[in-house]
Amino acid sequence: MDATAGPAGKSRGRRRERAAHRKLGRPALIRRWLAALTAAALCAALPALGAGSALAAAPAAPAPVATAEKTSTQVDDFRACVAGGGATDILLLVDESSSLQGTDPENARVTSASYLVKQLADFATGSKADLSVAVSVFAQGYSRIDDWTSLDNTTLPGVQATIASLKDRVQGMETDYWTALDGARTELAARAAARPGTQSCQTLVWFTDGAINYTIRQSNEDKALFGAAKPFAPDVELTSQAAVEQVRQLAVSDICRGGGLADQLRSSHVSVFGVGLQSGEPSDFSFLESVVAGKSTSDSSECGKLTAPIPGEFHLATDIDGLLFAFDGVSSPKSRAILQTSGICQVAVCADSAHRFVLDQSTPAVRVLATADAPGISASLLDPLGHLSQLPRTNVGTEVTLAADGSSLKYTWLSEKTVVISMAAGAGSKSWSGLWQLAFTDPAGQSGGKPSRSSIHIEGSLKPAWLNPAASPLHVGEKIGNIQLGLLDAAGNPVDPGSLLGDVKLTASLVGSEGKTMVVADALGKADIAKPVTLDLTGFSVGAAELKLDLAITTAPTTAGGNPVPGTALTPALASVPVNLLPPAEFPVVGSKIDFGQMDGTSQASAALQVSGAGCVWLAAGKSPDIVASPAALGKVTIGLAKASGPESCIKVKDVNSLPMTFAADQPDNGSVNGRIELMIAPDGEPGRALPVSVAFTASMSKPLNTTNFLLALIVALVLGPGIPLLLMYGAKWFVARIPGRVLSGEIIPVTISHQQLLRDGQPFVIRDTDLTDLVPMKASGSRSLTVAGIELRAKTGWSPLGSGYVAVLAPARYGVGSAAPAADRRGLTPRLPLAVHNHWVLLVDPMGDPASASVLVLTAGDASPAEKKDIAADIARRLPLLRERLAEAMRAADVAEATTPGQVPGSGPTASGGAGGFSGFSAANRGAGPGGFSGFGGASPDQAPVPEPASGSQDPQVTSPWGTPPP
Repeated sequence: MDATAGPAGKSRGRRRERAAHRKLGRPALIRRWLAALTAAALCAALPALGAGSALAAAPAAPAPVATAEKTSTQVDDFRACVAGGGATDILLLVDESSSLQGTDPENARVTSASYLVKQLADFATGSKADLSVAVSVFAQGYSRIDDWTSLDNTTLPGVQATIASLKDRVQGMETDYWTALDGARTELAARAAARPGTQSCQTLVWFTDGAINYTIRQSNEDKALFGAAKPFAPDVELTSQAAVEQVRQLAVSDICRGGGLADQLRSSHVSVFGVGLQSGEPSDFSFLESVVAGKSTSDSSECGKLTAPIPGEFHLATDIDGLLFAFDGVSSPKSRAILQTSGICQVAVCADSAHRFVLDQSTPAVRVLATADAPGISASLLDPLGHLSQLPRTNVGTEVTLAADGSSLKYTWLSEKTVVISMAAGAGSKSWSGLWQLAFTDPAGQSGGKPSRSSIHIEGSLKPAWLNPAASPLHVGEKIGNIQLGLLDAAGNPVDPGSLLGDVKLTASLVGSEGKTMVVADALGKADIAKPVTLDLTGFSVGAAELKLDLAITTAPTTAGGNPVPGTALTPALASVPVNLLPPAEFPVVGSKIDFGQMDGTSQASAALQVSGAGCVWLAAGKSPDIVASPAALGKVTIGLAKASGPESCIKVKDVNSLPMTFAADQPDNGSVNGRIELMIAPDGEPGRALPVSVAFTASMSKPLNTTNFLLALIVALVLGPGIPLLLMYGAKWFVARIPGRVLSGEIIPVTISHQQLLRDGQPFVIRDTDLTDLVPMKASGSRSLTVAGIELRAKTGWSPLGSGYVAVLAPARYGVGSAAPAADRRGLTPRLPLAVHNHWVLLVDPMGDPASASVLVLTAGDASPAEKKDIAADIARRLPLLRERLAEAMRAADVAEATTPGQVPGSGPTASGGAGGFSGFSAANRGAGPGGFSGFGGASPDQAPVPEPASGSQDPQVTSPWGTPPP
C-alpha cells in the first residue's frame, strides 16, 4: 500500500526503534511475518495478525471481550426513527463554566465534538439523511450560539468553526442543569412543532465537567447581571449559602419529580447522551447519570417516572481519549457500535491482543475508533489476504490515505493514544471479505496488562422494511394478510435474502398507542423473510401505532490459517414505521397528534387536528386529559373542541378538514405539557356506534417576564450599584441589534381562510416557484431597517439591558402577528419577529377588510432550498388560520372598533399601550424622538445608542397580549 499525507505525515525517522514498523516491504519484516504464520499454524492458533518473534510462542488467541447491549433503550428508538427516514435533530449542549479552564485546558471537548460532527456529516452525506445540528452553551444561563444547520460535508466547516469557538467560552459562573435542560427542551420542541406531519428524531448530546451548582450573588451588580433568582425558584434570592442550597434542591426536585423536566424530555421522545468530564478534583456525576439514564449506577437513585425504556446513555471520561469514545457513541445515528476490549502487544505485534471483525459483501464500509492505555504505541492492521498495513503516527488530526486492491483506507491519530480508521470496499476487491485484525504494540514493552479498546462501526448495506404499506388500510378489529416484509440495500432496492452469504434474522412487532404489543414476525430466517405475514388488529385501539423492525445480521464465516473463524454479529439494524390504525370504513379518521406550539407568557393556545372521511367527532364527556409530564405550577389543564361536548353538538366531518382544538391551563409555567386526550368518533346519524380515539398532544410553555422584579433590580442597580456600566450594557445591546446580513428574499401573498383551511387563489396554500425571486438590498454587516414590499422591518433593542433585541414590523393600517417570538407587542396587534427574520413570516390583516382575507409576508433566506420553502409553506398553512383567530381576539380585547387612520401604524398612536417591551412605564415603541434623540427603550434612532427614560408618573391601561409577554 502507498501512503500519502500532508507535510506533518512525513516524519518517519523520528524514533529509530519504530523504523521497522513504519516502512512496509522490508525483508526482515517479511521473514518475521512468515515465521509468525508458520508458528501459528503449527500451534493451531487463531490467525496471526502481524510480525514479531513473540507470536511464535503465543497460545491460541482468545477472542477480544465484546460488549453487546441487549436492553431496549430510548436511544434505540432514536436510531430506529433515523433509519425509518425521520427528520433528525442533534443538539450539542456544552458547558461553558469557568472551571473548564482547569479541567479541560487542552480543549478536549472541542476536539471530541468536532470529531463527532465530522462523522455525522459523513453519515448524512452518504445516506442522504435529513440531519440537522445546532450548538448551545450553558452555565448560569442557556443560549444557542449558531443556527440549526442541515449537516453534510459541504456545511461541516461552518459547524466545526462554531465548535472551535467553544475554546473561548469558559467564563460562566454556575452549572445550572435546570436552565440547560429547559433551554434544550424549548429548542427541540420548536423544531418538532415546525414540522407538522413529519416524524422527528431528536437527541441531546450534553457535556459538562461538574455537578449541578449555584453561586451566591455577592452584590447588587451580580443580581442585575445574573439575576437574583431562578425561574423554578422565583421567591428565593441567591444571596446566601443556605439559599444556594435551597435552590439546588428545588432544581433537583423539579428535574426529577414525576412529570418533571426529565420526564418532559422523555415524553417528547428526546433521547439524551450525557458526557461527564472527570479531571483533577473528582465531581459527583451520580445526579447527572440519573437524569440521563433514569437511574444512577453509583447510588441507585432514580430520576423521574418514565425510566423504561432506559431514556439515555451516560459516559464518564477522564481525558481526551475517553471523551472521544463518549462522543463516538452517537456518531452513527442508525446503529450502535461493537465495543471490544483487549490488550497491548509487548515489543512485537501479536495475535492474542488483536481486535477482530469479519466483513462480507453486505458490509461495504467500516469505521474503527481504537485506543490503548500506553504512551509511544504503534498500530497495525491485517486484511483477510494477509497484507499488513502499519499506521504510523502523524501529527494529531492529520488524515492519511492508504489504497490497495480497489478498497480505500484512511486513518487519523486523534491523540497520542487514539486512532480512527475508516475503510470502504472497492468494486471487485478481493481482500475485503474475511477476517480483519487490528493490534496496538508497545515497542518499549512497558505496558503489560494494560488495556486497549475499540468501537467498531460496521455499516451494513441491509435494512429491514415493510415493502407494501399501501396495499391494505389497517382497520382495527381486522386481520390484514399479505403483509410483505423484506430487505433493502443502501439505495432502497429490494435484496433477495437467499443471496446473502451471512445469516439474518428479521423480527417485527406492532406497538399500539396504549402500549399493546404484538409480535408480527419472530426471527425469520433467510428462507422465510419473503413469505407474507398477517397483522391481527383485534384488541388494538384506533390511533397512532408503530411497526418496529429488527434485523439481526451476522457476517459470513471465514477461515484464516486453515482455521474456521465465525462471522461478526453486527448490532441489529432497526427501523420504525409509523402507522395509523383506522376505525371501520364509515367512521371519520382523525390525526394522531395535536401540537399547540410555544406559549410565551400565556396559558392558552389553539391548534388544528386533521380529520378526513365522513361522520361526527366530539370530545369525550367527563374525560380529563391524561397528563404524562408538565410544569409543576400549571394547575388544571383543559383541552377543548369548540362546543362539541357530545353527539348532539358534534362536528360534522364533511364540512371541515381540521378540528379546532384549544388548550388552557390555570397559569403559565416553564416546561412541556405532554399527554393524551380522548375523542369520540361515529358514523353520521349513528352515535350509538361511537368509538374512542386516544390522541397525543403537546405544548411548550414559558412564564412571562416578571416586570416588577425587573424594575426593582434596575432601580437597585441604578441607586445602589454605581459600578454597573448600564449604559455600556444598553450600548452593547444596541450595537448588536441588527437584522443579520444574510441574503434575504421577501414577498407578500394574499390569502383567504375557509373552514379553517388556508387558500391561495381558491387552492390550498403553497409557495410557488415564481415566488421569492427578488432579493432585499441590505448591508453585509447587517441592517437596522429594511423595507420589503412597502413594509418596514425595524430592529429594536427593547427596554431591558439584557436579552436579545427584536424586529418591529411596521405595516401601515394593518394589524398582525409574527410567526416566532416575540410575535407581537403587548396588545397583540403590532407584529414582531426575532432579529434573524430569515425563514419566518408575518400575518397581516386590514381591520376594515373582509375578515376571511389576509396577507402573509414571507421572508426566506436567499439560498433557501425548495424543501425549506415547502416546510415554511406547510407551517403557514397549518398555523395561520389559528393565529388569525387569536389576532381577532386581540383586536376585540383592545377595542379597535375605531377605524385606523390610513398610513398610521396600528398601536402606535397616542393611545397606544405599552412601550417597545410592552411595559408602559417606559416610552412607547413607536413614539418618535426629536432630532438626534432616542425613542426610549423601544427603539433607538438608527445612528445613536438608546438611553433609558425615567418612568412617567402615569401609565396607559395595560392590555394583556394573547401572544404572551415578549422577551426583553
